[in-house]
Amino acid sequence: MTTIGGGWRPDAGQELLLAATVGPADRAAAAFAQWRRTHDIDTLDAGSTRLLPLLVPRQPILDADDAPWTVIRGVYRRAFVHGQLVCRRAGGAIARLASANIDAMALKGGALIAYYDGNPALRPMNDFDVLVRRASAVAAIGTLTRSGWRAQWPRPERLPEAYHGACFVSPDDLDLDLHWSALPSDEGAFDTELWQASRPGTIPGIAVRAPCAPDLLAIVCAHAAAWQPVSPVRWVADAIRIVGDDAAAFDWARVVDAARAWRVTLQLADTLDYLAGRWGIAVPPATLAALRATPVGRIDRQSYAAAATMPGTADYLMRPWRRYRLRARHVPGWRALPGFVRYLEITMGLRDWRELPREIALRLRRFRRDRRLGLR
Repeated sequence: MTTIGGGWRPDAGQELLLAATVGPADRAAAAFAQWRRTHDIDTLDAGSTRLLPLLVPRQPILDADDAPWTVIRGVYRRAFVHGQLVCRRAGGAIARLASANIDAMALKGGALIAYYDGNPALRPMNDFDVLVRRASAVAAIGTLTRSGWRAQWPRPERLPEAYHGACFVSPDDLDLDLHWSALPSDEGAFDTELWQASRPGTIPGIAVRAPCAPDLLAIVCAHAAAWQPVSPVRWVADAIRIVGDDAAAFDWARVVDAARAWRVTLQLADTLDYLAGRWGIAVPPATLAALRATPVGRIDRQSYAAAATMPGTADYLMRPWRRYRLRARHVPGWRALPGFVRYLEITMGLRDWRELPREIALRLRRFRRDRRLGLR
């Protein structure tokens, strides 16, 4: 089976590219030269390609005569233009939400632009992630659809009952992901703290709130911990930017609190340990110990283990059940079955549970086809 995408741990080539882009400046040139000797930029994986714009600010300390600079600058320019467009469309959506008295917060890439000097070219985004309060989810969905955004999910108004977010597309085909949970595992235990600690910020064209740095770090690391069809390697660059140069002053206790509330202590323990060991980020040993010492239930442990690797057919079929059990972890397995059927109806956009067998078979055929094509 062809390997596709990746999880949170970068491979050797990706680590070289990270060293060239966000590692210590005095070692960047050597890392870049070694990376160039072992990698063809024309066949670079999609996750690594997202890092290429970060080479542009470092061009003076790298090999300015190297042939791929034309490609690298092209990737930079495309990311800048696309990022500006995505931010402007998202800004319009956020303004619409504000006019409907719906609070909005930038998540992930939208919140991270501030850590890249406000330059969307340095942090490429395929879409813009926006968080609204849980109680405002249905109203926010209605506001976006009335504003011309197309839902990528059938009957999106039902999703807040069963899911953590929904994708919308603008009339000119730019994506916005609307969330009412910061993470798929988020049960709402940290909502008040997240919003109270959020910070004012800006994206091109509009002001918007963003999570405070410790909360954003927890979100970035937890999101990276699951296998993805496009390698999430840039999470390392994001984390380094968020922590900054003074790790000793960073609020690591807040990171632990957020990880516990969002039930992602396993994810944070692994990713922060890697950042400390490989990239020299001064994560306090007490922080790692606190994360490791946090009790983790069987459902959360099994879900993390399953999500960390590329799914086969059996894993693909089991994934909805594992996601649902994260939402219904306190219900005994057999008693959770009726709720699981309802969950499938909603997340698959079906009218009735009797449509499930046909829909599952159809999705399984698509999955196998896409896997053969190397798409997921």
